[in-house]
Amino acid sequence: MAAAAQPGLGAEELALLERSLGLQEGNKYGVQGERKIPVLQTNNGPGLIGLITIAAHLVKQAKKEQLLGSTAEEKAVVQQWLEYRVTRVDGCSGKEDIRIILKDLHMYLEDKVYLAGNSFTLADILMYYGLHPIMLSELYLFKSETLLLTDYRRK
Repeated sequence: MAAAAQPGLGAEELALLERSLGLQEGNKYGVQGERKIPVLQTNNGPGLIGLITIAAHLVKQAKKEQLLGSTAEEKAVVQQWLEYRVTRVDGCSGKEDIRIILKDLHMYLEDKVYLAGNSFTLADILMYYGLHPIMLSELYLFKSETLLLTDYRRK
């Protein structure tokens, strides 16, 4: 089986996101269930569950809501890619899934700077966090199949 996104990595990603947003560290992250869904223990009520929910909460807490999109369309595109992250990237289970994800991204990004167009958003951050371990483990395998990776071979 190929290196898919590691279950439970979400809690580590959230701690990284917290630091990159300039928030004071100190949130208590845990995991829940067999798939190790991230959980944020809050002081003001029930815990928040899920990577997207917690990440959006952190963005709002940091007062950097532009990372969620600035227009209705951009917000929808950000949400779309966040959902893609947790359903497709985190759910990939083999080399064929990874190949399809990388091909989808390559085709989508051909005429774009960022996932939501011309603005850096939470979707870019969380897709990077999710794809980074896959790219490291699969770089050699896909460098001849994916144009995004063939540049490494030419250097």
